[in-house]
Amino acid sequence: MSAPLQKYSPCSATDKAAALALTPVSSETEARLDAYVDLLVQWQTKTNLVASSTLPQLWTRHIADSLQLLALAPQAKCWADLGSGGGFPGVVLACALADIEGARVDLVERNAKKAAFLREAVRITASPASVHLMDIGDYVDRSEDRIDCVTARALAPLQVLLGFVEPLVNKGAKALFLKGQDVEAELTEATRYWNIEPRIHSSCTGGQGRIAEFDHIERRDRRGARQAWRGS
Repeated sequence: MSAPLQKYSPCSATDKAAALALTPVSSETEARLDAYVDLLVQWQTKTNLVASSTLPQLWTRHIADSLQLLALAPQAKCWADLGSGGGFPGVVLACALADIEGARVDLVERNAKKAAFLREAVRITASPASVHLMDIGDYVDRSEDRIDCVTARALAPLQVLLGFVEPLVNKGAKALFLKGQDVEAELTEATRYWNIEPRIHSSCTGGQGRIAEFDHIERRDRRGARQAWRGS
């Protein structure tokens, strides 16, 4: 009898090992992440969740990139991920926080197809996350629960993101935004509208990735607020 066919995955085992060396996790979290990655690869054939060219480096480009946020907010239990899309960083964070009592991640996404994927990812990983199918502004306006840390990745320019998260940060949340090489230009533009003291961290995955951290946001000019932007 011939051996059973092995399921093909475009993701590299070498890349996974490199990612977990950068951002180690428990065996339980690794199993949850494996289930999530398998689901993402299946859905990618019908719904564009990530750039297909990044699949061979999915673990370093997307998983480790998301996991590194935990080290910047080690005490945070309640997270909100704005514009969750394919689940980065929100689902990845939820997988890592699943064994933490009282942990939760709100996944905010207004695209119905992506929200459906997120619900399935939460289900199969049994992670402490909930999907909110709505505009980001509506979520922030209606949010009454405590948020320790709010995140966003490849979502909008900084001056717009700051407008979204200002109410949450002023209630005590930390904001962590995963950004690319244009972060300095975005900061320059953001200071036209906001009094901020950002901390910029280099990504542990190398390249041009940066993390912009904010603990205080004060509006300088009402122009450029979140109402000027309608993407998610």
